[in-house]
Amino acid sequence: MKSFSKRITRRIVIALVLTLALVAAAIFYEAFRTMELMTSAYYGHVADIENESVEKRLHDVQVAIHNSIDEVEWQLYNPDSVTMALVDKLKLNPRSVMGFGAAFEPNFFPREGSWFEPYAVWEGDDIEVAQIGDASHNYFNFDWYRKGMEADKGVWSEPYFDDSGAKTILCTYVVPIHDKHGHKVGVFGGDLSVDMLHEYLKGKDLKTNTEGVLRLNEKNESDKKRWVYTFIVGREGYYITHPDKQRILRDNLFEALRQKPDTVAERMVREMIAGKKGIAKTLIDGVAVTVFYTPLEHTGWSLAVVLPESRLKMVVFKFCTYLMSFILMGLLAVYIICRLTIHRSTRPLRFLAKSADEVAKGNFNAPLPVLKHDDEIRLLRDSFGNMQQSLSRYIEELKTTTAQKSAIESELSIAHDIQMSMLPSPMNIQHSSLTIHAMLTPARDVGGDLYDYLIRDNRLFFCIGDVSGKGVPAALFMSTARGDFRLLAETESEPSSIVTRMNDIMAYDNELSIFVTFFVDVLDLETGHLYYCNAGHKAPFVLSNNKPYSALAIKRSLPVGAITDVTYTQQETTLAPGDTLFLYTDGLDEAEGAAHKMFGMERIKEVLQKTASDPQTLIENMKKAVGEFVGDTEQSDDLTMLAIQWKK
Repeated sequence: MKSFSKRITRRIVIALVLTLALVAAAIFYEAFRTMELMTSAYYGHVADIENESVEKRLHDVQVAIHNSIDEVEWQLYNPDSVTMALVDKLKLNPRSVMGFGAAFEPNFFPREGSWFEPYAVWEGDDIEVAQIGDASHNYFNFDWYRKGMEADKGVWSEPYFDDSGAKTILCTYVVPIHDKHGHKVGVFGGDLSVDMLHEYLKGKDLKTNTEGVLRLNEKNESDKKRWVYTFIVGREGYYITHPDKQRILRDNLFEALRQKPDTVAERMVREMIAGKKGIAKTLIDGVAVTVFYTPLEHTGWSLAVVLPESRLKMVVFKFCTYLMSFILMGLLAVYIICRLTIHRSTRPLRFLAKSADEVAKGNFNAPLPVLKHDDEIRLLRDSFGNMQQSLSRYIEELKTTTAQKSAIESELSIAHDIQMSMLPSPMNIQHSSLTIHAMLTPARDVGGDLYDYLIRDNRLFFCIGDVSGKGVPAALFMSTARGDFRLLAETESEPSSIVTRMNDIMAYDNELSIFVTFFVDVLDLETGHLYYCNAGHKAPFVLSNNKPYSALAIKRSLPVGAITDVTYTQQETTLAPGDTLFLYTDGLDEAEGAAHKMFGMERIKEVLQKTASDPQTLIENMKKAVGEFVGDTEQSDDLTMLAIQWKK
C-alpha cells in the first residue's frame, strides 16, 4: 500500500519543481540577457581601457616629437648638429619611442648630397646613430615622408618594415621641418615599434583571460577557442597587431568581412573606416564573435576586442550551473522537511484507517485517536465518531426498514397478481368468428394500463386505456376504470354512451386530477360492423391479408376523467373477414433504448408491414422488436397491446 504522506510529499515536491522550473526558466532567460549585457559592457570597458593605453603610447611619441622639433629646426645650420640633436632628444624621452629620425629635401645640405636621413635608435641600453638615406633607401618614395611633407602639423604613417634603420616593423609619427623662412625642408619623426605594441596587447589579453573567476588555460585547446583577444587594424584594414604575429601586415580584415553576405559586417567596416566606435556580432575566421571596436585618435586606426560567443555562453552556463545547484539543494531540503512533517502530521490518519477496518468488520466501538490540535484532522476524527454512532443507529433502522420493505414487496407482488387476474383471458372468449391475443407489461410491480372485452347480444365490447401516472395510484384508478367499463358494457350499446358516462363518473370529485386515455369499440360479430369512440388515445391499426395495414380514422377528444360534461363522438367502420384490429398504449412507441431514443411509429409500422394478421404472431413479433431495441434499459412506462381478428 502506498503511503499517503509519501504521496502528498511527492505532489508538493512536484508542484515545487514545476513552479521552480518556470521560475528558473524565467531567471535563466533574464540571466542570459543580463549576463550578455553585463559581459558586453565589461568587454566594451576593456576595449576602452586598452584604447586609452595604446593612445597613451601614441601620445607619448607625439609629445616627444613636438617637444623636440624646435631643437631640430634650431640646428639646421649643420648636419652634424642635427644628428646630435636627435641623440640628445631621444635620451630625454620614454623608451616607448624607439628612435628619432630626420629626412631632408634633396641637396638641402649640399655636402651630404641628394639624401640625408640621420637616424638614432635604441639598441639595448645604447643609442646607435647612422645616416641611412641613399639610393637604395630612397625615402622620397616612402609613405611617411610624403605624408609628413603634406601635413601641416603631424601625421601617423601606416605600419612598414624598416630594412635600413631599426630593421623591424614600425609606425612613424612625422611632422614637417621648417627653415627660418617657414619653408618645409624635410620631416622629423619618432618611431613606435609594432613588436612592442604587439607584446603589450598580448600581455593585456593574457591578463584578461587568465585572471578573475572564469580563468582560462592558454595551453588548453578548448579554452583557446574561447580566448578573448585584441587587434589593431590600419586605415586600409591590414592588421597592425594580432595575437597571430604572422598575420600582421599580411591579412586584411576589411576584405575578409566584405566577402561575407552580412550587413552587420559591412556596417562594422564602414564605421571603422569612418573612425566610429561600436559593437558588432559577426564571423571572424569562421568563429561567431562580438567585436567591440573603437578608433585610435589621430591615426585612422581602429582597436578591437574580440569576444567569442562560446566565452559568453561559458559565463552564462556557469552562472546557471551555480543557480541550479542552489535550487536542487533547496529542493532536497524541502523534500526532507516535508517528508518528516507530513509523516508526523498524518499519524492520526493511519490510526483512523485501522479504526475504519475495525468498523468494516462490524466493530462500531473501535477506539479513535486522541488529538491535541483543533484542525481538519480533529474534525475528521469527530466526524468518524459521529459516523460510528450513525452506523449503529442505521443498522438498527435498516433491519426495521428491510422487514417493512419485504412486507411491501410481498404485498405489491400480490397486488400484481390480483391486477393481472382482473384482465380477461382469451380462453374466456369462445366464439368461432374471433381470435384475440393481448399483452400487458407494467413498468413497476403494478401499472395503470388496462384492456378488457366481453360478448353481449352477439357483439364484442372491448377497450384499451392508459392511466396518467405510475405505480399504485394508477393501478387503483385502472381497476376503477375497468370496473366502470364492464358495468356500463352490460347496459349500454353505444361506445360514445359508455365513454361519456365513464367520464362523468370518473371526473366527479377527482381531487388527484388523474385521467385515462380510453378507446372503446363495439364489433357486430355477424356483419363485422365496428362502432368506436376515442377519448384521447392513439389510433389503432387495421391489418388485412390482401392489402397494406392502415390506421383507423379517429377524432381527437379529451381523456376520460379530465373534466365533466364532455360529449364524445362515435365513429364507425366495417371490417372485412380476416381483418385484425391492433390497439396499443404509448408504452410501445415511447419505449426508450440505450441512447435515449424512442422506438417510434416508424418501427411499429415496419413490424406491421412484415407481420401477418394473426393476433398472437403480431403481438409476439412486436414484443420481440421492442425487446431488441430496448435491451437492458429500464422502462418508465407500461406497455399494453391488444389484437382482435374477426372472421365471418
